[in-house]
Amino acid sequence: MYNIEKQEWDSEFFNLNIGKVEIQKDESFHFKEFKNQISKKNYDLIYIVSIDKMLSNDILNDTKIVFTDIIITMIKNFNKEEYLDIPYKFKVKLSPKKIQECYHIAEQVSIVSRFNKESLIGSEKTKHLYKKWIDNTLNKSFSDGLFIESKSNVINGIHIIKTNQMEKIGYFSLTGVRANNKNSGIGSKLWMQSMAYWANESDINFIKSPFSFQNKDSFNFHLKHGFNKILNVKYLYHFKP
Repeated sequence: MYNIEKQEWDSEFFNLNIGKVEIQKDESFHFKEFKNQISKKNYDLIYIVSIDKMLSNDILNDTKIVFTDIIITMIKNFNKEEYLDIPYKFKVKLSPKKIQECYHIAEQVSIVSRFNKESLIGSEKTKHLYKKWIDNTLNKSFSDGLFIESKSNVINGIHIIKTNQMEKIGYFSLTGVRANNKNSGIGSKLWMQSMAYWANESDINFIKSPFSFQNKDSFNFHLKHGFNKILNVKYLYHFKP
């Protein structure tokens, strides 16, 4: 029996009936059982998340399940003493012009999203999703706020974080750099700002950072910044009944 949960927010935003099922690493995935369970649910799309293992090629070849992405979550111990003296500017308010600049970067990041490749969703809805991410960050309904890096009074990098005060964990939610500013050190500056913020404004013990394996440089970038442990690997699939 699979625990298929309706994704309320996604369903409303994309105007689709969307469900999600997680397959734990010690579980086997049986497609017929899964198909029978969802046959009366009228889902348009189901996210299948397989933890730490891929679904077999036999399943993918014989069904309409489509591989969409690999999400790796890395973790590092946080020592606030290393970051106390680093300057940072934490933002929860921006001018309309600056918000548009953040939207532009978010749209560029959205190109690698699994939603961008999903025919039921497409690129325009995906861009809208990533712009909504900025909105929900600034109104603090999704994240704590964001950090920016600018040049010539134009934002060329954004970084969104979320803090779980109870569990003392900081989360990196989204990092984006303008396409023409890649490999210029902006990402490192943004990450250092967030660590300085946590060092001075919070009391966390760990930072967790999920990222898409489609971003080929992310793994080494995380290692460079002290993320030396993989917490989990999630293999993501879409299924349209």
